Amino acid sequence: MCSFHPITTDDLFARSHRVCFISQKISLCVLIHCLMPASVAQEMGPFCQIPTPEVNGVTREGDVLLGGIFPLHDDAEFRAATFDVKPAPVTCQRFRLQNYKSLQAMVFAIEEINKNPHFLPNTTLGFRIYDSCRVMQRSLEGTLWILAGRAQPIPNFSCQFMLPLMGIIGDAGSSCSIVMARVLGLYRFPQISFVSTSPLLSDRKQFPSFFRTIPNDDYQSRGLAKLLIHFGWTWIGLLVEDNDYGQQGAHILKEELDKAGVCIAFSENIILSQANRNAFHIIQVMKSSTANVIVIFSSDAGLGPLVDEMMRQKVTGKVWIATEGWSISAPLAMGIYSDVLVGTIGLASRNGEMPGFEEHLNSVHQSRSTENGFLPIFWEEAFGCQWIDQKHISAVDNAAIWCTGDERLESVQNDYNDVANLRVAYNVYNAVYATAWALHDLNSERAVQLQILNGTWKDIAGFKPWQVI
Repeated sequence: MCSFHPITTDDLFARSHRVCFISQKISLCVLIHCLMPASVAQEMGPFCQIPTPEVNGVTREGDVLLGGIFPLHDDAEFRAATFDVKPAPVTCQRFRLQNYKSLQAMVFAIEEINKNPHFLPNTTLGFRIYDSCRVMQRSLEGTLWILAGRAQPIPNFSCQFMLPLMGIIGDAGSSCSIVMARVLGLYRFPQISFVSTSPLLSDRKQFPSFFRTIPNDDYQSRGLAKLLIHFGWTWIGLLVEDNDYGQQGAHILKEELDKAGVCIAFSENIILSQANRNAFHIIQVMKSSTANVIVIFSSDAGLGPLVDEMMRQKVTGKVWIATEGWSISAPLAMGIYSDVLVGTIGLASRNGEMPGFEEHLNSVHQSRSTENGFLPIFWEEAFGCQWIDQKHISAVDNAAIWCTGDERLESVQNDYNDVANLRVAYNVYNAVYATAWALHDLNSERAVQLQILNGTWKDIAGFKPWQVI
């Protein structure tokens, strides 16, 4: 029977195979299950267990852990609920090479820190990384997995001896980051997002331990308003994602445009839970409107199906104003979309340089990587091949290109090894360093205090998460 240790800021630390420190917020069912002998709990079966799915990510051990949650897949299939059977699990779709590059930016920064003898000396950073698929449910599952340290996480508990966690990097989408921040804020675990721009996340009362390495949408919305006013575009359309990023950003933009006397001909939601993003209705509204300048508050993942439909219906002659969520999107910059998106104007976050990162990207290989949970699907996407041992023998496609493992990343050009666009990856890189510097400063401060007191500092693991903030 495993030991249960509550993840709280109280000084309750004990390791016993039969003792459980119970949070007041845990359910009675779990309380009974925890205090019972293992044999009795097993006899009760699944009726007294929290129905949590098994969560798996990639892990590299270290003296201190840093969590990471990335949308390696940028879309998911939501099956209609019938309310008479258990809902099917979310199916992740469309593995994104660019997002895997962001994950590698975190790994690169950690390896760089570990190689520096003067930065967190005698300390090795490890990580636990999870794929959220841009789904709030999975972002929460990944957060609990990182906190609890087991494949089937139990809220508020660490069910094994856990290495200290200095923070979590992620998620990308604002809605996903908000879900995470409400949990992490309870225990003051530092969270740093690399592209979540919702102004709501700036509320320190609601999200006391949330930080980010990108400006919030207050600045972007005002910048878009100034752009429209500069060109004298006073009759516009507005398309926004139906999430925190789109709705809150559009709200600020509308306020700024109203002050400047700019009129909005129409405002339509891009419905992310629909595979076609409500494209048919949106296009009919655009065609019936006289507004030719259209602002789109969306991510590239949310916008893709809509652009596909605009291309099929030959929607041209529009001036598109892009937010940072899709203005530099590599998939949308492909030539097949040029007739629709030519002349797009947009804002983008700052680009940065990461010396040595290109070599790191090209060095990724299954034979040289221990944390290879995501590598097989990455390899297939990068080289357009399939691993034959991952396919059922009856489903073998004779026309398929089989992966051999001898492929070289230097031989292909794609979103993954495009180092000219490191905006998101650079934000991730800075997020890792921000967390590490906070721990380094805490380490140095404690060492000085102990030296003054003629003490001896033995273990970096003794810090509380709120001390890193």
